[in-house]
Amino acid sequence: MNLKGILKDKSDSLKLFYFMLIVIISSFIGILISSTIAPTDTDTLLNENIFRLKISQLIASLFIFIIPSIVLSYFIFNESINIFGFKRGLKRQNLLIILFIMVFIQPFVIFCVQINTSILESISEYIPTIYKQMKIMEDRATELTEIFLKMNSIGDLFFNIFLIALVPAMGEELFFRGIIQQKLESILTPHLSVFIASFIFSAIHFQFFGFLPRFILGMILGYLFLYSRNLWASIFAHFINNAMGVLLMYPSFRDNLSFDITEIPKSVVSPLQASFSILVVFFFIYLYKKINVSKII
Repeated sequence: MNLKGILKDKSDSLKLFYFMLIVIISSFIGILISSTIAPTDTDTLLNENIFRLKISQLIASLFIFIIPSIVLSYFIFNESINIFGFKRGLKRQNLLIILFIMVFIQPFVIFCVQINTSILESISEYIPTIYKQMKIMEDRATELTEIFLKMNSIGDLFFNIFLIALVPAMGEELFFRGIIQQKLESILTPHLSVFIASFIFSAIHFQFFGFLPRFILGMILGYLFLYSRNLWASIFAHFINNAMGVLLMYPSFRDNLSFDITEIPKSVVSPLQASFSILVVFFFIYLYKKINVSKII
């Protein structure tokens, strides 16, 4: 039975519904496979089986983000890859502007972390059990990130760039911008579709202390795609954001820095510094929009 293009004439709302079903089924399969690979003993996890944990994470990313997107594209169009918004390479000025955006947004992102933490701490006495669970999840995510970022060789660096920067950039942009944002845009307004896709992008990570900064990054990625209609733009931005974190944690880079990179998320950014950061980013986004021809209804 040939299922290629079976959803081609369905409405975008129905395509989104089928997409969610595909995601649920694919994620379940991915979790089953990755659970057979991931080590369960904590001591083992911290020592010789880090590679197994990374492979488990890779499988989960493939089955949650990439495979469902490709399957849906197969069900919708004969030319699968074109539905995501892939176009020819980015203009050189676009690459430079995106790089500046992802660098200059970092102080504002840290400021958002401060706000996010303050909000959760202010309501912690009203939801102590929920807050405690959020903190446990956040500490666990931080622990796993630190384990992933332990690198002893150039091979570890390249594998981490692949696993932490390239795979999430490709998979999550296919998922959130290539499908969810585009399908929502045909149902809602372009700006509302960016907002909702960014909200889902942040919420699906289940890291509540990083919800606001991740939402802001999602909005930037959404507008980079919206203004250029080229998914390579948001993929490149996503890759740069993640790769910077990996590179700065590599011993050869980290040991030559005049500050402790692990303390950056804990540093204090003033409202003035955050304002300057976001104003510079708005300026570059304005330039980006002017360079790229985009029709927004």
